[in-house]
Amino acid sequence: MDRLAVLNRFYFRNNKNIAFVAVNSAVLALISIAIIVFSLVFDNPIIMSLGLFAMIYSFFSMGKSAGLIYGLLYIFVNLIFFLRTMQGESPVPYAAFVLLSIIFSFVLLKWIEDIEMKEGQYELWEGEIEKEHIEFTEKINKIHGVIEANKGRIRNYLKLNEIAQKLTSALDRKVIVKIINDGMNSILGDKQAEFMLLIRDEDNDIFYPALENHEKETFIRGTIKVYRKDPFDDWVIKNKYTLIIKNIDEDFRFKLVRRDWIKFKSMIAIPLIVNTKIIGLLKFYSNVPKMFDAEDARLLNYLGDLCTNAVQNAMLYTKTRELATKDGLTGLFIRRHFMEKLDEEFKRAKELNETFSYLMIDIDHFKECNDTHGHTFGDKVLRLLGEFLKENLRDVDIIGRYGGEEFAIVLPNTNLNGARFVAERIRGNFEKLIINVNETEKTRLTLSGGGMEFNNRCKLGEMVNNADKALYYSKENGRNRITFWEDIYDEK
Repeated sequence: MDRLAVLNRFYFRNNKNIAFVAVNSAVLALISIAIIVFSLVFDNPIIMSLGLFAMIYSFFSMGKSAGLIYGLLYIFVNLIFFLRTMQGESPVPYAAFVLLSIIFSFVLLKWIEDIEMKEGQYELWEGEIEKEHIEFTEKINKIHGVIEANKGRIRNYLKLNEIAQKLTSALDRKVIVKIINDGMNSILGDKQAEFMLLIRDEDNDIFYPALENHEKETFIRGTIKVYRKDPFDDWVIKNKYTLIIKNIDEDFRFKLVRRDWIKFKSMIAIPLIVNTKIIGLLKFYSNVPKMFDAEDARLLNYLGDLCTNAVQNAMLYTKTRELATKDGLTGLFIRRHFMEKLDEEFKRAKELNETFSYLMIDIDHFKECNDTHGHTFGDKVLRLLGEFLKENLRDVDIIGRYGGEEFAIVLPNTNLNGARFVAERIRGNFEKLIINVNETEKTRLTLSGGGMEFNNRCKLGEMVNNADKALYYSKENGRNRITFWEDIYDEK
């Protein structure tokens, strides 16, 4: 390896600097002069043979041109010696040196040309390899760039996958809103945005917020208050595709909308569509113009698709649960479920030392009404009374269809006087209703009721029986009246 390294150092293609060429030229010149001088002094032609080695070295260390120049000079000197020796000495050695130098020159030239050709081929291959290496490096860098550029997108899609898994098991609108809220936080990051989930009420054909006002404080990003007949909702419902508003001040589609009605600058509204039917709207707002970019819109649309399935599942679950707990005609709790609610309220009042009242309502002369006007009208009256009770009672009150034309009501945190006031108001207001039998005939109906206030001394079954006895008392004493068990008990 050391000898090879030394040879490489003296090889002319590895040493093209001027200093190396100058030193080698001087060395060869001195060697040539020394060979000629020693050959003349000692009159020995063998010494001239050393010039062949010097010629080989000149080809090796200085290249083709220098080797040819040295070879021509060596031939010229040998020719002079050849002519001089023709007068006395034998010219054969010098003729041999001339011939050998010519042969060596051709051989060395061919050797150098072969080397240069091979090295040229190697350089060409090296250039091609270098070019391919550069192209490959550029491709690798591009791939790394694409990977880096898509890291955020991949991260967001992984988050969407997590959201999808959570929404799969979400059957409650509050849970859905919570998941969407958390998902929006992770997708949009620090962007200032709020959202609203609207769900379609199929019975009334209107959209209502998934969260009511009193529920908003549960989440950092709650719903935004909007007015009825929202033009942006109408646009989405009409066109059935996502509405993107980058800057409401520059959007010609809504230039006629009153500015004081608009509480945002940029918005994305996504329809939740199942079989061409819109079941809800998912809307994202910001007070900053151009808050949502194309990637945000794409991700939020995916979130909308996930939300569509969740809302549909929640609606089906709610409907199934209602079928199991609510009366199909009146929309009120069936007797079994109502009694479960009554039992819960009874235990709660007993545990917290609070009060509540229990009422039973019955339609007077309902059998005669059915016999006279038919069961269709009877169903209409039952449906009407169910709606009437829901409109005239609080959200916390529990209403159920007890059986036939009998209805039961639980009034939480309501004492005897409060229950009497509520019952009399219901009876009086219903008495004033004019009910259409058909296009030409109208009628009025009345209610009878019985009730009792909770007390720690009686059991739940006794409370129900006592209220039923109070109702029977109202029926037996003229109807269209309200009687409480406490009234009968006092009389007794």
